[in-house]
Amino acid sequence: MPQTNSRDGLCRLSSYLEELEAMELKKFKLYLGTATEMGEGRIPWGRMETAGPLEMAQLLVAYCGVGEAWLLALSIFDRINRKDLWERGQREDLVRVSSPDGPSSLGSQSACSLEVFPGTLRKDPQETYRDHVRRKFRLMEDRNARLGECVNLSHRYTRLLLVKEHSNPRWAQQKLLDTGWGHARTVGHQASLIQLETLFEPDEERPEPPRTVVLQGAAGMGKSMLVHKVMLDWADGRLFQDRFDYLFYINCREMNQSAPERSAQDLISSCWPEPSAPLHELLRVPERLLFIIDGFDELKPSFHDPQGPWCPCWEDKRPTELLLSSLIRKKLLPGLSLLITTRPTALEKLHRWLEHPRHVEILGFSEAERKEYFYKYFYNAEQASQVFTFVRDNEPLFTLCFVPLVCWVVCTCLKQQLEEGGLLRQTSRTTTAVYMLYLLSLMQPKPGSPTLQALPNQKGLCSLAAHGLWNQKILFEEQDLRKHGLDGADVSSFLNMNIFQKDINCEKFYSFIHLSFQEFFAAMYYILDGGDSRSNPDQNLTRLLTEYGFSETSFLALTVRFLFGLLNEETRSYLEKTLCWKVSPRIKVELLEWIQSRALSVGSTLQQGSLELLGCLYEIQEEEFIQQALSHFQVVVVSHITTKMEHMVASFCVKHCRSALVLHLHGTAYSADEEDRTKGTSGPQTLSAQLPERNILPDAYSEQLATALSTNPNLVELALNHNALGGRGVKLLCQGLRHSNCKLQNLRLKRCQVSSSACQDLSAALTASKSLMRMDLSGNGLGLPGMQLLCEGLRHPHCRLQMIQLRKCQLEAGACQEMALVLSINQHLVELDLSGNALGDTGLRLLCEGLRHLACRLRILWLKICHLTAAACEDLASTLTVNQSLMELDLSLNDLGDPGVLLLCEGLRHPQCKLQTLRLDSCGLTAKACEDLSSVLGLNQTLTELYLTNNALGNTGVRLLCRRLIHPGCKLRVLWLFGINLNKMTHRRLAALRGTKPYLDIGC
Repeated sequence: MPQTNSRDGLCRLSSYLEELEAMELKKFKLYLGTATEMGEGRIPWGRMETAGPLEMAQLLVAYCGVGEAWLLALSIFDRINRKDLWERGQREDLVRVSSPDGPSSLGSQSACSLEVFPGTLRKDPQETYRDHVRRKFRLMEDRNARLGECVNLSHRYTRLLLVKEHSNPRWAQQKLLDTGWGHARTVGHQASLIQLETLFEPDEERPEPPRTVVLQGAAGMGKSMLVHKVMLDWADGRLFQDRFDYLFYINCREMNQSAPERSAQDLISSCWPEPSAPLHELLRVPERLLFIIDGFDELKPSFHDPQGPWCPCWEDKRPTELLLSSLIRKKLLPGLSLLITTRPTALEKLHRWLEHPRHVEILGFSEAERKEYFYKYFYNAEQASQVFTFVRDNEPLFTLCFVPLVCWVVCTCLKQQLEEGGLLRQTSRTTTAVYMLYLLSLMQPKPGSPTLQALPNQKGLCSLAAHGLWNQKILFEEQDLRKHGLDGADVSSFLNMNIFQKDINCEKFYSFIHLSFQEFFAAMYYILDGGDSRSNPDQNLTRLLTEYGFSETSFLALTVRFLFGLLNEETRSYLEKTLCWKVSPRIKVELLEWIQSRALSVGSTLQQGSLELLGCLYEIQEEEFIQQALSHFQVVVVSHITTKMEHMVASFCVKHCRSALVLHLHGTAYSADEEDRTKGTSGPQTLSAQLPERNILPDAYSEQLATALSTNPNLVELALNHNALGGRGVKLLCQGLRHSNCKLQNLRLKRCQVSSSACQDLSAALTASKSLMRMDLSGNGLGLPGMQLLCEGLRHPHCRLQMIQLRKCQLEAGACQEMALVLSINQHLVELDLSGNALGDTGLRLLCEGLRHLACRLRILWLKICHLTAAACEDLASTLTVNQSLMELDLSLNDLGDPGVLLLCEGLRHPQCKLQTLRLDSCGLTAKACEDLSSVLGLNQTLTELYLTNNALGNTGVRLLCRRLIHPGCKLRVLWLFGINLNKMTHRRLAALRGTKPYLDIGC
């Protein structure tokens, strides 16, 4: 029998067995044991008992031959009630094409690329194609050659978190991390999880189903595996059945190597399993077709801006670049749908070709999915539990595993070490360390050899990687390899060590096992001493850094991160002593000089690309280097920190930031790193802006920030808005606040999940700190218990706080009594913000008792959206006649109405009133209120700013105000009237008033 028939028969049989559940496979073995006992091809039970699907297929073919194995398997499928497999198998004609000569060679066990054999029955074209897609995508070849097996995609695939994103590319660029490990971010809005099934469904934003979906994700996020799963699920009838009749998969790597000219007809025919595709039937309804374009970012530069006329007809041949561009731009077959995968780096180029696409981003694995992946990778549940526990206890490593490729690397290394009788020996905290670990696992000595296998011609390998990176080339021909001094022996070694792989669909081409590994070796090219990178102007380090510029969307981002990581002293020493690779001593100096030049160019403020720079510094893991790098920045602003890993990166680096005066670490609206909060749901969901207490950040985050407070006496402002600190995190942070070296003046903890119990620690910090003057606790559910604890500190004689913001802290009337007591004692407090709390008229009455106290020194009071009515204005008016320190009062968005203003004006007219700014935006006022306010403007000599935006004052009311504003005794300098419909005559009055009083700011 020809070798190819044996191989195809083995893989075909294996693909069927992979579809069996564990109990079904056990039954299959029992029936098989009974059947073979009666014949000559008996398979020993000891070998069958522990065999997986592939091993069972190998045993069947080895003992029975391909033909007999196939017939035997079909009969058992029928006996275990898997009629679907039996019926599908009847259409296979392996018996006819197999040799009757018994056992066949198993020399090619890992070859799993399946071809379609003509069936004995004529089938519906769609069913023919579905069978082909099942065979092509059901089995995936594991990258680890030591395993030497194919894996069922459905059994290995682990659900990824997908989030529906804003479609504006400029917004996307601001919120994306680098090409390496970034999760999605949100900028002032909530993002929504989306399920695979609803990618092409309409939603609230778009009533029509999207025709184009862009699936973006960083390196190793599982984009290709996801679309492979889409193909398989469609073929199995589980996905898009009512939406698409056919799905066609286009690999951009293959497009790079395809014929110079092709037509859409050629493209579809290349996907079809038979020589002649029913094109007219396929293209009859283009709206029922989905083209999956996988790896847009991997296309050669010539694809990004093709020149020439579009390809309007599916039969016309055009340059391949124009053909693909015509498809994506909908110049060709405009009715079809597209699913395009790309790295963020190519997003802007792609977006130029699209109209109104839906953007979906892969966030990687949640914690629950990480666990699931480990259990799927290790068939043995005991091993899976042992390994998962080990990795989970190494928090930085476990956090890195949100990236599916890192998960695979870690599992691969652990499996190898388990087979050697141990467990992970290195502590891997960074991405670079994980990749180094994998590289070393590939170089492990063979049995009987005491030393590591040497990596042949590492200079040529790294040079090839860097050259490909600059030219955006990932498939290499033999002539490319020879240009970099790589011969057949080198290539063979790289293939055996699993650094290279032969492209399955392009036999003459080689590639690194993943693009990120090419980036890893490209980084090595720049650190190895003796290379030609120093003399080559196109590929020296200066050009690399200049091109990169710490841009979060640069195609060089991951390479530069690896570059920093490889310069870690421990890693450098290992490379030199163990592998005999000499690292250039000048690289670190050049990096520091580059960062210093960047600092000078931005005025000592680190903001643009700050998370990117911190990510690079985290990789190097050296305190002294990080201190030197950050010593040039006085202001550090890191925005859109989303994941737990990013929080750890930021806190680790700022711990070593000893020169910063201002430090802002802003989180975002959700954390995809946490336990999945969407199990058992279907359809899109909104991710909660307030995470459960169990989803708080790890202690290490707050501990490192506390260290920054205690070691940097220059730090005067710390903003941690939207960081899920929780009670434990606040306690740790307060330890730093109480340290004698801490000189912090301004602390912002807006929406940080500060619990009511955490207020006890904050209270203690207020009494201990001699420098803290401003605090923002807005957006935390403190409630009355938290307010009581906090006010204990505010009343303490050592408290020096001057401003406190408590917006939306779930406070009610009872909290006002506590604050009133503070106002009657604390003479340092001059600004209080209670906006967004349901204080009500009762609460305000209690607060006014404190405001009227002789010891009260409050100057600014914000009471926006506090459920106040006209009745509250009576207490405020009496307060204004007594309190001579209050200068600014905000009552916006309270239903005061005209009666409330009438009462308030009694206080404003009082000679003891010293109020300077009054905000009454959206308070339900009419022209009647303007009569009372006009009377005040002529008498009150301190009121200089009045805000009346979004009130129904009308032309009559505004004219009343204008008459009073002309009066020379009126001291008003700001009057805002936005959101009021005024006629031309009123606008002329206002224009004339501006001419009379040019200093008057009238907003309308």
